[in-house]
Amino acid sequence: MRHLRYILAMILAGSAALPLRAQQNRKSPHETISAVFGDWQTGNRVTVIYGRPYTKDPKTGQPRMIWGGLVPWDKADRLGADEATTLITQQPLMVGDATLAAGVYTLYTVPSATGASKLAISSNVGKWGVPVDETHDVARVDMKKEALDQAVDQLTLSIDKDGSGGGTLRIKWEKTQFSVPLKAPAPQLSFPQASPGATIKQRVGVADIEVVYSRPSAKGRVMLGGNNPYGEVWRTGANNATRISFSTAVKVQGEHLDAGTYELFSIPGRDEWTVIFQKAGGQWGAYAYDQKNDVLRVTAKPIVLSEPVETFTIGINDILGGKATLNLIWEKTRVPVSLDADVVGVLVPRIEAAMAAPGKKPYAQAAMFYVDNNLDLDKAATWMDAAIAEQPDAFYLYYHKARILAKKGDKAGAEATARHSIELASKTTGPAKDEYLRLNEALIAGLK
Repeated sequence: MRHLRYILAMILAGSAALPLRAQQNRKSPHETISAVFGDWQTGNRVTVIYGRPYTKDPKTGQPRMIWGGLVPWDKADRLGADEATTLITQQPLMVGDATLAAGVYTLYTVPSATGASKLAISSNVGKWGVPVDETHDVARVDMKKEALDQAVDQLTLSIDKDGSGGGTLRIKWEKTQFSVPLKAPAPQLSFPQASPGATIKQRVGVADIEVVYSRPSAKGRVMLGGNNPYGEVWRTGANNATRISFSTAVKVQGEHLDAGTYELFSIPGRDEWTVIFQKAGGQWGAYAYDQKNDVLRVTAKPIVLSEPVETFTIGINDILGGKATLNLIWEKTRVPVSLDADVVGVLVPRIEAAMAAPGKKPYAQAAMFYVDNNLDLDKAATWMDAAIAEQPDAFYLYYHKARILAKKGDKAGAEATARHSIELASKTTGPAKDEYLRLNEALIAGLK
């Protein structure tokens, strides 16, 4: 609502600025009409700002024919005079059979002598009234056309409320009235889903894994081996086929699977499950499943759980480096599927390329990766020395150098380096100090 007030203020400010450019060309007085539908504090304020031309010609004073004359039949024409007529609704609003989002709009008309007259609603706001821009129409709605007993000398718009919480926008001029109903749109209902959707995202090593699936619940039924029979292809969830994405190549149960997005199907079994990765085709369920689209099939052994799980769950757990377990869990069954993102195979070429390229090098991170993955320890030691040369007082780097020396079998060097790390850490403050004191003491104790 604050945003709409800002827009209204800008429109009014724009109108006030018109004397510098175009307000001197105004031919008609201007008026703002407004009504609140619903409670005064929380209801929807609807505002219309428009120019009010007279029947008489402002230059000659002679009467003019309005409908079918000044305002031609069956052609788009501005509603009013001068600047385009503006409609502001602070909440969603139904104008005729069109639902408008809260916002600011331009109104113009397409009147007809014989057919349906239209009120046009445009998103092109803040413009002069002519020529009419029909390319930004949001909606066109039918207007009711009626004859008036007495002529109205000046274009008059009104918003008349009714007892139902809505109202009517009326357009009167000469001996003709056009009207359009206004009301609040029906409330949008959101019903609970039988199998609500879920998305899990997990980084394993340097691979980003995403699973999008729907989660059915047992609700007292036997699902695995019952509602989802053993030996038959299952969508591994509900509604749309479950979708799984990998940002890098992975191994699934030891089998290679390229990076990409797949649909995850399965064939449950009492003693063994088949887990299927198929080309993503946007399937609903498994009704259109075709084995020829399979990219990979692996088998996994189900594990019996001591307590039942009501709602089907997919999880990625046991994350260690580039390895993890994809778990399919329901009722008293957990099906573990191993994932290996081959972080070493992906990252080592990137590290080597970064070290060979000009510019700043990730010495410390590369060295720690090499030692954590039992790679070239001589390279790790060289890179860690380079990192220490850049930050000679960084006590945490000496701890990691001690780790490298310990793995190389240099216990004396490892202990000396760890004690130097303790010496440097003791001169600092903060939580990292205590953490690295403990880490170094534990490393030294492990060298005995």
